[in-house]
Amino acid sequence: MSCQLCSEAPIYTADRVIYSDDNWILRHSSETDILGYLVLQSKRHLLDLSEATEFERTAYGGILARAMKCIREATQCERVYTFSLAEAVPHFHVHIIPRAKDFNPQYKGRGIMSYPVVPACDEQLVREICAKLKQRL
Repeated sequence: MSCQLCSEAPIYTADRVIYSDDNWILRHSSETDILGYLVLQSKRHLLDLSEATEFERTAYGGILARAMKCIREATQCERVYTFSLAEAVPHFHVHIIPRAKDFNPQYKGRGIMSYPVVPACDEQLVREICAKLKQRL
């Protein structure tokens, strides 16, 4: 079985990568039009944090906390949602989603799971928010 994250043509482009180290990649999602929607994913195959090394778990917590703080500052959002389902790829990953004050009420809280996946964010806006987040992170 091939893995879309390990392939030579991953599902994201380099300009969407905000942070990367030996274990983790933090990137802007291409799944929705929510500006600042990030994904923190493991570089190696692990289904959840129980399979991570102690070093990977420690690094993960620090990156996640900094990412949430940076999103809050860059987008002025009211909340930052995080969740992990880990069904599509064999890399543990967490979705990090800013929720603005004026966010459609039907998508608040658990409703975020039914947020439309199209249209995608405007590429220029994504590049701008990624640049802001790289500076802050």
